[in-house]
Amino acid sequence: MKIVEQPEQVTGGAGGVVLAAGFFDGVHLGHRAILDAAHELAATRGASAWVLTFDPHPLAVLAPDRAPPLLTPGPMRFDALAAAGVERCLRLPFTAETAALAPADFVSRVLVPIAARAGALAVVAGPNWRFGAGRAGTLASLPFETLEVPFVDRGGAPVSSTRIREAIAAGDLGNAAAMLGRPYETRETTLPAASGRGVGTALGAPTANVFPSAPVLPPPGVYALDVRLPGETAPRRAVANFGFRPTFPDARPDRPLLEIHVLGDVPGDLHGAPLSVFWLRRLRDERSFDTSAALAAQIRADAAQAQVV
Repeated sequence: MKIVEQPEQVTGGAGGVVLAAGFFDGVHLGHRAILDAAHELAATRGASAWVLTFDPHPLAVLAPDRAPPLLTPGPMRFDALAAAGVERCLRLPFTAETAALAPADFVSRVLVPIAARAGALAVVAGPNWRFGAGRAGTLASLPFETLEVPFVDRGGAPVSSTRIREAIAAGDLGNAAAMLGRPYETRETTLPAASGRGVGTALGAPTANVFPSAPVLPPPGVYALDVRLPGETAPRRAVANFGFRPTFPDARPDRPLLEIHVLGDVPGDLHGAPLSVFWLRRLRDERSFDTSAALAAQIRADAAQAQVV
C-alpha cells in the first residue's frame, strides 16, 4: 500500500479521486462498508480510491487521558487497510496545529489541493465522521460530492470499535470476531529462554511466554488461539493460559502472562520470536490444580478442545 503524508502527493485517475475518510481503528465491518463504497464509486468513474486518515488518534493529542486503547495500534491499522484492498492512503499527521484548524481551513489546506490536482473529488464517510476544530466539520458541509455510508448493524446496534473493545474485554471473542470480520489479532514478542522455569516442558506442553503489550486484551483465562510463527504464512493452532499461574504461587508474575502452547511439531526456537496471535475463543477460567499431574491432564483436555474451535 502506498502511504503519503501531504495532500499534494495524492494522485488521481481519469475520473479524479474518491477519498474514504475515517480513523478506521480495527478496520471492522462498518469500516469495510465505507471502503467498499469508495472503491465501487471510484470504479464507476475511473477515479483513484484513497483513504484519508489521521495518525495518531486525535484524542492522543487533544486529551490523552481519554484516548481509546487501539484495536490496531501502530502499523497494524495500515496492514489491516491493505488487507481490505486499500492501495493508497493519505496519512495526515495529527498535531495541535491540525486540531486548531477551522473546518473551512481544513478544507482549503487538505481537500481543495487534492480536488485541484485531480480535477474531481468525492468524499465517502460514515455518519459520525467529523473534521476541524471542535469536530465542527461534517460530511454535509463539504463543497464536494459526498456519500454517507450508513452504520452496519449487529445485534440491534451499530458495529463500532468501542463495542469490539467491550466484547474483547468481556472475553466474548466470537462477537468481537463477527464485528471485525476476522479473529482479533495482537502482535507480541516472546520472552527469552532464561525468563522461564521450564514448567510447561516438564508437563509435556512447552510454551512460548509473552507479557502482552497490546492495548486491548481479554480477561485472564484459558484460550484457543491461532498463532502465526516467523517466516510462516498459515497460522498454527495453540492453547494458552493467560493469567497468573495459580498452580505455582511461587512463580506468580506481577502482571498477566500469556503462556502459549503451539500444538503439533514446532520448528525452531520460539524464545524471543515475534508472533501474530489470533484470539479464537475463551475455553474456561484460569484455576489452580492440586497436583502437576492434574494440571497436565487439563492441558491435554484444553488442547483437544482448542483443536475443534
